[in-house]
Amino acid sequence: MDTQTSTPATGKRGQLKIFFGYAAGVGKTYQMLEEAHQLQERGVDVVVGYVEPLARPDTMALVQGLARLPQGMSYKGMMVNEFDLTAALKRHPQVLLVDELAHTNTDRTRHQKRYQDIEELLTAGISVYTTMNVQHLESLNNIVEGFTHVHVRETVPDDFFDQADQIKLVDLDPKDLLERLKMGKIYRPDMAQEAMQHFFTLTTLSSLREIALRRMTMRLATRQETTTENLLVCFSGSETSKAVLRSAMQLAHAFSGNITALYISPRIAGAKPSAAVTANMRLAEKLGMQVAVLYGEQRAELIAEYAKSNHISKLILGAGNISLYNRLRYRGSIIDQLNQSLPEVDKYVIPHQKAHRRRRWQWPEIYWQDAVRTMLILAACTGVGLVLMPLHVAQENIILIYILGVLLSALVTIGRSASTVAAIVAVALFNYFFTVPYGSFASDPENIVTFAMMAVVGLLSGSWTTRLRRQAADEAQQTQRTQILLNASHELEKAQDLTDVLLVIGTHVQRLVNRDVFLYPRQGDKLGLPFKLPGSTANQLTAYFTANERAVAAWVLKNGQAAGRHTDTLPRAAGLYLPINGVQGNPPVAVLGIAMQGSSSIDFYTRTLLNSIIDTSILAIQRVQEAEEKRRVAKLMHQETTRANLLRGISHDLRTPLTTISGNADMLVHQSDRLSADQRHGLYQSIYADAVWLTGMVENLLAMTRFTDGKIVIQREPELVTDIVAEAMQHLHPEASKHHLRTAINDDLLLVSTDAQLIVQVLVNIINNAIQYTPAGSHITVSARNEGAMALITIANDGPHIPEAEQKKLFELFYSKQQQTSERHGMGIGLALCRTIVQAAGGQIGVYNIDPQGAAFYFTLPRYQEKEGA
Repeated sequence: MDTQTSTPATGKRGQLKIFFGYAAGVGKTYQMLEEAHQLQERGVDVVVGYVEPLARPDTMALVQGLARLPQGMSYKGMMVNEFDLTAALKRHPQVLLVDELAHTNTDRTRHQKRYQDIEELLTAGISVYTTMNVQHLESLNNIVEGFTHVHVRETVPDDFFDQADQIKLVDLDPKDLLERLKMGKIYRPDMAQEAMQHFFTLTTLSSLREIALRRMTMRLATRQETTTENLLVCFSGSETSKAVLRSAMQLAHAFSGNITALYISPRIAGAKPSAAVTANMRLAEKLGMQVAVLYGEQRAELIAEYAKSNHISKLILGAGNISLYNRLRYRGSIIDQLNQSLPEVDKYVIPHQKAHRRRRWQWPEIYWQDAVRTMLILAACTGVGLVLMPLHVAQENIILIYILGVLLSALVTIGRSASTVAAIVAVALFNYFFTVPYGSFASDPENIVTFAMMAVVGLLSGSWTTRLRRQAADEAQQTQRTQILLNASHELEKAQDLTDVLLVIGTHVQRLVNRDVFLYPRQGDKLGLPFKLPGSTANQLTAYFTANERAVAAWVLKNGQAAGRHTDTLPRAAGLYLPINGVQGNPPVAVLGIAMQGSSSIDFYTRTLLNSIIDTSILAIQRVQEAEEKRRVAKLMHQETTRANLLRGISHDLRTPLTTISGNADMLVHQSDRLSADQRHGLYQSIYADAVWLTGMVENLLAMTRFTDGKIVIQREPELVTDIVAEAMQHLHPEASKHHLRTAINDDLLLVSTDAQLIVQVLVNIINNAIQYTPAGSHITVSARNEGAMALITIANDGPHIPEAEQKKLFELFYSKQQQTSERHGMGIGLALCRTIVQAAGGQIGVYNIDPQGAAFYFTLPRYQEKEGA
């Protein structure tokens, strides 16, 4: 399996140019190669990725001179020509030429279709030139088949065609094309002769040319259209619905409108649709339509209600036969009913070739479980009747017993056919066992009316019971689905971060699909490590965490598209991988993986609900991402404000001491002989004091450089408190000599687990703060004692009290008493730094007043425990 990841995209989507024609041989590839040479002459990096190897010498000659990727690969024991997507992504040219847009790849390639290869190239930032014919456009498939009688299997979705940045129509007169075919410039002579007898006729080519010209004209008109209309097309599981869907898409192009395909299911909501319905749903999605499903039997009422609630302006239906029973039952055809309920909506009825054909009658579908239940119920009714018969109970009562049996059959069976068959069999059993002659289907003609009334009552009662049961089941199913979405929505609203959102999505998807689910979060631009959800089976998920499976998930993360089992991209993978998108324009935030190995595909209804859960999460993801972005911006703003304040404070506080030092030094240099010894000593003391203050400020700034993402890194070691205090006493301000300092440590062996250098800085800052704000002669005491698992260190003084309002601000950054006083410089980072260091060390810091006077700063540190050194 080819799961190799591609070259990282440049972030800019590539440009798509389609050379569009109406038949082979008009010159699409030739013109594409000519333009490639022109681009190459202008210095553009152009590479030929794939060119169809046909016998056209003029075209193949243009390939010469262009860089070319190898296009051969081994498939089922032989060499085939195939486009190498991995090589193209690795080469990553500016422009890549890829012929035959509608081609179907081999099962050895990454994608099923070539247009999917090109989509990945465009996502990777590679511009692509490609070619296609009009008959390969999906919405024109039935029109082309109608007059060519050739079923085209390889098609391209209309939405992919319409997203092209440029479409160049390559036109050639059909007569000239036939002349080129005769000259052998398109196919070999034998192939050319056969083509002229089938596809290459003047009438067919003229019709194809007209369709191509009309499609290009429609594209130009719709690209300039500013207003849009809402179209609704109704489809069923019939083969003719394909033609209706394709014709509806053509109308959507003509009106430049948004189109929705509506399917009304008469079955229980959530029941697996038939293969024909599923195929038509996939066709509608391939055409680029949104698919909606409603449940019920009153089709006209459901269509009208949906059209009104969604502001539908044009309604498209297929022309089909309606039985007399349904005409009477629904009071006319669906068109008649819709004309009454939606008179303001334009209606288009699409005819089809098979509408006039008589539909072959088919036996009603009866499940064997229904047959068994119905037989048991009717056997029980017959038994009860045989028991009551000797008691001379009136036949009317036995008839009621059979009608009750028909009602029970309708309640316990799935299909409507079971209750219909039950009504008919009940009449036959009543005739056989309870009418004269007994044991025979012969009966008195007078009983025919009784039998007829019994059958009608049984049929109607069974039909009504089945309908009521289905409606109840539909309502229960819809309630369950609504409840799942509501629960997911409520839990998503409570999610605080992206991990919570992903867990909510994964949990609800796991309950919905009843399979193991896992998630790959995005880490940077790459796929992160997967995590499993609670309740998942660990052993069974091992097969989904291999290198190949991870490569599939990485592809989904890069391209933002689903891939894996039961998709057209890497279908041989074991799991199904879906992108979880966040803010529009950004890559997915995660990839959701569903364990699919050995299991059937997820049905349409479950997949729709699954997508609804993922879509519901987009708002929650956006909310979480916006909150994270706001926090990031707030943090950056705070850091910027802190940096600005710090620089402002440094510039202000450096100016004063440096000016003093510079002035005093200048006096000593130039006027030393005029100064007395006392005056020179005073100048020396001033220079020394300012230098010491600058040293302390630099120590605080150096301590701040140890911050990592706003936190201080603590290198814990066992340290004696006495050593820390003694070291701090050696680095105090010179003004300390004017105060009475002492230490009071009861336990000389008191050990703490901390970073000694940082704690010394804390002590120096607090003691110098006490020296600065207390009068000379004050007493300052440093004490320490054991407080259980912590050591308490206190720095007390007998200076003035600190107001309580000021105590709450002392440890804030850039707060200092000089803001209220005219005292000497101080940036206000010392005590804030102390708080950060102590909290990082695992302690607490604070201040309180001492009676009758004084204040005490304290902080705690974790004591060193013996087990830490073990």
